[in-house]
Amino acid sequence: MGLAITIVDSSSPEQIAKAIRTVNQTPGLRIQPGIDALWALYNAPGHSMKRSEIDDKYGAFDLHFGWFCRRVAEELGANNPDVLALVDYSDDNVGTQILTLKPSVVAALSKKPK
Repeated sequence: MGLAITIVDSSSPEQIAKAIRTVNQTPGLRIQPGIDALWALYNAPGHSMKRSEIDDKYGAFDLHFGWFCRRVAEELGANNPDVLALVDYSDDNVGTQILTLKPSVVAALSKKPK
């Protein structure tokens, strides 16, 4: 159910923060909605949101937040990462996908840049 150990899980918060900064500095139209969705997840209760909420607020999931997740995982060294690379996920009792930031990503976003 989305709880497999990935390169993101095995990376340090410093490495993840650096990868996020690198991707955030990439020019392109998909960056802003992706980083906005990342911060919305970080600021949400329990660092969790419905996938449909992210899709509605920040545009097509795979094109924005999913693309951002893949790019961060690639910066960390992943080959062909998933669109859910920065989150764990589960389904609620009505089949809605719930995304929760991985603890390693929460730790990375909690750190002050040096």
